[in-house]
Amino acid sequence: MYCGRPTCVYRCIRGKFERYVEDGWEISDRYERAVQDPEFVEITKEEADVYVGQQRLRIKLGTDPAKWPTHCLIQYPKEFDAQIDLVARALDVAVDNPSLARELVLKVDSESMKRWYIDVALRSGDWRAEHSGIRGVEEKSATPRGTMSKNQLDELFELDNWRCGYCGIRIGGRREHFEKFAESIDLPELVAGNTDETRHGIRLILQASHDHIQPLNQGGSNNQDNLVTSCWPCQFGKGDNSLDSLAMEKPSCGKWELYESWNGLRF
Repeated sequence: MYCGRPTCVYRCIRGKFERYVEDGWEISDRYERAVQDPEFVEITKEEADVYVGQQRLRIKLGTDPAKWPTHCLIQYPKEFDAQIDLVARALDVAVDNPSLARELVLKVDSESMKRWYIDVALRSGDWRAEHSGIRGVEEKSATPRGTMSKNQLDELFELDNWRCGYCGIRIGGRREHFEKFAESIDLPELVAGNTDETRHGIRLILQASHDHIQPLNQGGSNNQDNLVTSCWPCQFGKGDNSLDSLAMEKPSCGKWELYESWNGLRF
């Protein structure tokens, strides 16, 4: 529900009413205060999510391409590093102390990761394409995608030091890696869910994939120099948009190799 201003977007989470303020949510003292607003209107949750996502993109990116990051669509929130540190610690102790590893993973703010992924990251590519003023590359016949083997994917991840080649976030690996880790700490919800809304925030942010730098439907190929390790936010946020239309530079292969202390997670 909203009245046209960010401070008047409300939601109900676990029985508590919250209102949206600038770039986050805070507890609202009384729901009645919202409905008393003369401009109050009622909308669906989906409409509210779109509205909030647009407000966060307006704050984080704005509409001036000169102020956008050129290496990635949108930089992931710095506070996620502390959350990822918890996962890294869990990985370190999982073999000897799976119960402690499970406790550490449960401390991660999955909901914040999920909402940033769905409301912001997934919309960042279209937002940039809309405001870049650069026309995308005309579509060409799609190159046969083919199938990359697990070994090929792992080689690509190793080359990029198990980090997203765009934003540099640490990644945990393929689905199989997540499943093995989830089983070892008895946390099946880590890999459960068939939709973004039902998936765990850690999986949405840290599961690794690969991206075609030049999309296949724009003449891109499966050659090594057109592939880059990618987190889900960067891959699915970019979609089929060209780097030109997103005002982005081509990522450098293995550019994170200098940051040895920032190795990826690798479940």
